[in-house]
Amino acid sequence: MLYCCHCGYRLDEEKVEERSPSLANLGETEIQEGAKVAYVCPQCGHLITADSSEEDVKALSRAAHAQMQRSRNAVASGMGSVCVGTILLIIAIMFFFLAKKPAEGHRLITTCPEFFVSMTLFGISAVLLAVGAVFLYKGLKKHVIYSRLLKDINNRTFVQ
Repeated sequence: MLYCCHCGYRLDEEKVEERSPSLANLGETEIQEGAKVAYVCPQCGHLITADSSEEDVKALSRAAHAQMQRSRNAVASGMGSVCVGTILLIIAIMFFFLAKKPAEGHRLITTCPEFFVSMTLFGISAVLLAVGAVFLYKGLKKHVIYSRLLKDINNRTFVQ
């Protein structure tokens, strides 16, 4: 894995090379033995190379801390959406049971306002729960990736 020292973007070079190899189809151009391949960061446009200096590692550490903060924000947004979605789901279930009228022998009446409110709340809660789950998953995944990166940087075991 390569990381952009400017923004902290994680680049999987194996996937990039599978799609479009860097050293293929160059024709008759000779390639030196120790040629280094550099990639352009799709997020910020800076060059990503395999060699990194001490200043690059410090910049990467700052970028990783910023990515950790973004992951915490995503987790918080996801948890908020999940909580609101759960509350709306409980209210929707209550309105659904209110749509079963005792005067009609506890049958579900689909023409009453309680039924329409319950169906609307079911839809909104489903959307909020799905969006919250996506934000929560992406935030936790990013948190794990960048906490491992920071641990490697702190232990001086990071190799680009």
